[in-house]
Amino acid sequence: MLMNLGNSQLTEKLVPRAGVIATLIFWSALLVFASLYPGYTHFHKAISELGAFGAPNALAWNLIGFIIPGILLAVCGSRIAIRVDDRRTSLYWLLILSGLGFAGAGIFPAEMKDGSPFMASAWTRAHIIMSFVSGFPWVVASAILVLHVKRSAHWKHLTGACLILSFLSIASLLTNIAGRGLPFLAENPGLVQRIAFAFYYLWFLIVGFLFANSSQVNKNPIE
Repeated sequence: MLMNLGNSQLTEKLVPRAGVIATLIFWSALLVFASLYPGYTHFHKAISELGAFGAPNALAWNLIGFIIPGILLAVCGSRIAIRVDDRRTSLYWLLILSGLGFAGAGIFPAEMKDGSPFMASAWTRAHIIMSFVSGFPWVVASAILVLHVKRSAHWKHLTGACLILSFLSIASLLTNIAGRGLPFLAENPGLVQRIAFAFYYLWFLIVGFLFANSSQVNKNPIE
Protein backbone atom coordinates (compact mmCIF):
# COMPACT_ATOMS: atom_id res chain seq x y z
CA MET A 1 0.00 0.00 0.00
CA LEU A 2 2.81 2.40 0.90
CA MET A 3 4.52 1.60 -2.39
CA ASN A 4 1.32 2.31 -4.32
CA LEU A 5 0.88 5.58 -2.46
CA GLY A 6 4.44 6.57 -3.28
CA ASN A 7 3.95 5.69 -6.94
CA SER A 8 0.76 7.75 -7.04
CA GLN A 9 2.50 10.79 -5.56
CA LEU A 10 5.44 10.39 -7.91
CA THR A 11 3.09 10.06 -10.86
CA GLU A 12 1.25 13.21 -9.85
CA LYS A 13 4.52 15.14 -9.95
CA LEU A 14 6.00 13.55 -13.05
CA VAL A 15 2.99 13.83 -15.38
CA PRO A 16 2.73 17.62 -15.70
CA ARG A 17 6.27 18.54 -14.72
CA ALA A 18 8.07 16.37 -17.25
CA GLY A 19 6.02 17.91 -20.05
CA VAL A 20 6.55 21.44 -18.76
CA ILE A 21 10.29 20.98 -18.33
CA ALA A 22 10.60 19.42 -21.80
CA THR A 23 8.72 22.33 -23.32
CA LEU A 24 10.78 24.98 -21.54
CA ILE A 25 14.07 23.29 -22.44
CA PHE A 26 13.21 22.77 -26.10
CA TRP A 27 11.85 26.22 -26.93
CA SER A 28 14.44 28.06 -24.85
CA ALA A 29 17.23 26.06 -26.47
CA LEU A 30 15.75 26.74 -29.90
CA LEU A 31 15.92 30.49 -29.33
CA VAL A 32 19.41 30.40 -27.82
CA PHE A 33 21.06 28.08 -30.33
CA ALA A 34 19.41 29.83 -33.29
CA SER A 35 20.85 33.12 -32.08
CA LEU A 36 24.33 31.54 -32.01
CA TYR A 37 24.04 30.30 -35.61
CA PRO A 38 25.12 33.04 -38.08
CA GLY A 39 22.50 33.60 -40.78
CA TYR A 40 19.97 31.26 -39.19
CA THR A 41 16.31 32.30 -39.49
CA HIS A 42 13.29 30.69 -37.86
CA PHE A 43 11.16 31.39 -40.92
CA HIS A 44 13.31 29.57 -43.43
CA LYS A 45 15.62 27.13 -41.62
CA ALA A 46 14.67 23.68 -40.33
CA ILE A 47 15.14 23.00 -36.64
CA SER A 48 17.26 19.97 -37.52
CA GLU A 49 19.86 22.25 -39.10
CA LEU A 50 20.91 23.33 -35.60
CA GLY A 51 22.19 19.81 -34.96
CA ALA A 52 23.37 18.91 -38.44
CA PHE A 53 26.99 17.95 -39.02
CA GLY A 54 29.14 21.06 -39.19
CA ALA A 55 26.59 23.35 -37.51
CA PRO A 56 27.84 25.58 -34.66
CA ASN A 57 27.24 23.89 -31.29
CA ALA A 58 25.62 20.89 -33.02
CA LEU A 59 26.49 18.41 -30.29
CA ALA A 60 25.12 20.66 -27.55
CA TRP A 61 21.91 21.28 -29.47
CA ASN A 62 21.31 17.59 -30.15
CA LEU A 63 21.66 16.86 -26.45
CA ILE A 64 19.73 19.83 -25.06
CA GLY A 65 17.28 20.39 -27.91
CA PHE A 66 16.40 16.85 -28.90
CA ILE A 67 17.62 14.14 -26.53
CA ILE A 68 16.73 15.58 -23.13
CA PRO A 69 13.27 16.90 -24.14
CA GLY A 70 12.53 13.61 -25.92
CA ILE A 71 13.32 11.55 -22.83
CA LEU A 72 11.18 13.86 -20.70
CA LEU A 73 8.29 13.53 -23.16
CA ALA A 74 8.63 9.74 -23.00
CA VAL A 75 8.36 9.97 -19.20
CA CYS A 76 5.37 12.28 -19.46
CA GLY A 77 3.66 10.03 -22.01
CA SER A 78 4.24 6.86 -20.02
CA ARG A 79 2.77 8.43 -16.89
CA ILE A 80 -0.25 9.68 -18.82
CA ALA A 81 -0.90 6.15 -20.10
CA ILE A 82 -0.54 4.61 -16.64
CA ARG A 83 -2.98 7.17 -15.22
CA VAL A 84 -5.54 6.30 -17.86
CA ASP A 85 -5.19 2.51 -18.06
CA ASP A 86 -3.47 1.63 -14.76
CA ARG A 87 -1.28 -0.76 -16.77
CA ARG A 88 1.03 -0.85 -19.76
CA THR A 89 -1.18 -0.93 -22.84
CA SER A 90 -0.50 0.10 -26.44
CA LEU A 91 -1.06 3.71 -25.37
CA TYR A 92 1.88 3.44 -22.98
CA TRP A 93 4.30 2.07 -25.58
CA LEU A 94 3.21 4.44 -28.33
CA LEU A 95 3.78 7.53 -26.21
CA ILE A 96 7.14 6.27 -25.03
CA LEU A 97 8.07 5.52 -28.63
CA SER A 98 7.10 9.05 -29.65
CA GLY A 99 9.33 10.63 -27.01
CA LEU A 100 12.23 8.32 -27.78
CA GLY A 101 11.83 9.03 -31.48
CA PHE A 102 12.17 12.73 -30.71
CA ALA A 103 15.33 11.99 -28.72
CA GLY A 104 16.55 9.81 -31.58
CA ALA A 105 16.55 12.84 -33.88
CA GLY A 106 19.44 14.11 -31.76
CA ILE A 107 21.25 10.79 -31.70
CA PHE A 108 21.14 10.66 -35.51
CA PRO A 109 21.80 14.20 -36.76
CA ALA A 110 21.23 15.02 -40.41
CA GLU A 111 23.83 15.89 -42.98
CA MET A 112 23.22 19.02 -45.01
CA LYS A 113 24.50 19.90 -48.47
CA ASP A 114 23.98 23.38 -49.94
CA GLY A 115 21.33 24.09 -47.33
CA SER A 116 19.26 20.95 -48.02
CA PRO A 117 19.22 17.49 -46.41
CA PHE A 118 21.76 15.17 -48.03
CA MET A 119 19.49 12.19 -48.66
CA ALA A 120 22.32 9.89 -49.73
CA SER A 121 23.59 9.99 -46.15
CA ALA A 122 22.61 7.18 -43.80
CA TRP A 123 22.64 9.74 -40.98
CA THR A 124 20.06 11.89 -42.75
CA ARG A 125 17.83 8.90 -43.48
CA ALA A 126 18.05 7.78 -39.86
CA HIS A 127 17.20 11.31 -38.73
CA ILE A 128 14.11 11.36 -40.93
CA ILE A 129 13.06 7.92 -39.68
CA MET A 130 13.31 9.20 -36.10
CA SER A 131 11.02 12.08 -37.05
CA PHE A 132 8.41 9.61 -38.28
CA VAL A 133 8.91 7.44 -35.19
CA SER A 134 8.15 10.49 -33.09
CA GLY A 135 5.17 11.77 -35.07
CA PHE A 136 3.05 8.85 -36.22
CA PRO A 137 2.92 6.88 -32.92
CA TRP A 138 1.88 10.12 -31.23
CA VAL A 139 -1.03 10.66 -33.64
CA VAL A 140 -2.16 7.05 -33.18
CA ALA A 141 -1.77 7.32 -29.39
CA SER A 142 -3.86 10.48 -29.39
CA ALA A 143 -6.73 8.63 -31.08
CA ILE A 144 -6.36 5.64 -28.75
CA LEU A 145 -6.46 7.95 -25.74
CA VAL A 146 -9.92 9.14 -26.79
CA LEU A 147 -11.20 5.56 -26.95
CA HIS A 148 -9.71 4.57 -23.60
CA VAL A 149 -10.97 7.68 -21.84
CA LYS A 150 -14.45 7.22 -23.29
CA ARG A 151 -14.60 3.69 -21.82
CA SER A 152 -13.23 4.70 -18.43
CA ALA A 153 -15.49 5.28 -15.45
CA HIS A 154 -13.07 7.80 -13.95
CA TRP A 155 -11.91 9.72 -17.02
CA LYS A 156 -15.01 9.67 -19.23
CA HIS A 157 -15.68 13.34 -18.52
CA LEU A 158 -12.46 14.20 -20.38
CA THR A 159 -13.56 12.55 -23.64
CA GLY A 160 -14.45 15.83 -25.32
CA ALA A 161 -11.15 17.45 -24.35
CA CYS A 162 -9.16 14.45 -25.57
CA LEU A 163 -11.09 14.44 -28.84
CA ILE A 164 -10.14 18.06 -29.44
CA LEU A 165 -6.52 17.20 -28.62
CA SER A 166 -6.67 14.32 -31.09
CA PHE A 167 -7.60 16.81 -33.78
CA LEU A 168 -4.62 18.87 -32.63
CA SER A 169 -2.28 15.95 -33.33
CA ILE A 170 -3.82 15.49 -36.78
CA ALA A 171 -3.41 19.22 -37.42
CA SER A 172 0.27 18.89 -36.53
CA LEU A 173 0.72 16.03 -38.99
CA LEU A 174 -1.16 17.84 -41.77
CA THR A 175 0.82 21.01 -41.15
CA ASN A 176 4.07 19.14 -41.68
CA ILE A 177 2.79 17.34 -44.78
CA ALA A 178 0.73 20.00 -46.54
CA GLY A 179 1.75 23.27 -44.87
CA ARG A 180 4.38 24.06 -47.47
CA GLY A 181 1.68 24.11 -50.13
CA LEU A 182 -0.23 26.95 -48.50
CA PRO A 183 0.28 30.64 -49.27
CA PHE A 184 2.75 32.40 -46.96
CA LEU A 185 3.75 29.11 -45.31
CA ALA A 186 5.17 27.92 -48.64
CA GLU A 187 7.58 30.85 -48.47
CA ASN A 188 8.43 30.15 -44.83
CA PRO A 189 9.11 26.42 -44.46
CA GLY A 190 10.80 26.91 -41.08
CA LEU A 191 7.59 28.38 -39.70
CA VAL A 192 5.65 25.31 -40.87
CA GLN A 193 7.85 23.03 -38.81
CA ARG A 194 7.63 25.25 -35.74
CA ILE A 195 3.83 25.29 -35.88
CA ALA A 196 3.79 21.49 -36.05
CA PHE A 197 6.20 21.27 -33.10
CA ALA A 198 4.09 23.75 -31.13
CA PHE A 199 1.04 21.47 -31.54
CA TYR A 200 3.14 18.51 -30.41
CA TYR A 201 4.34 20.14 -27.22
CA LEU A 202 0.96 21.73 -26.50
CA TRP A 203 -0.64 18.28 -26.60
CA PHE A 204 1.73 16.90 -23.97
CA LEU A 205 1.30 19.99 -21.78
CA ILE A 206 -2.50 19.90 -21.80
CA VAL A 207 -2.90 16.13 -21.51
CA GLY A 208 -0.31 16.06 -18.74
CA PHE A 209 -2.29 18.53 -16.67
CA LEU A 210 -5.63 16.89 -17.45
CA PHE A 211 -4.49 13.60 -15.93
CA ALA A 212 -2.38 14.96 -13.09
CA ASN A 213 -5.19 15.12 -10.53
CA SER A 214 -4.40 12.48 -7.90
CA SER A 215 -7.95 12.57 -6.53
CA GLN A 216 -9.05 10.53 -9.53
CA VAL A 217 -6.79 7.51 -9.31
CA ASN A 218 -8.04 4.96 -11.84
CA LYS A 219 -8.48 1.65 -10.02
CA ASN A 220 -10.81 0.03 -12.54
CA PRO A 221 -10.19 1.89 -15.76
CA ILE A 222 -12.35 0.12 -18.32
CA GLU A 223 -16.06 -0.34 -17.82
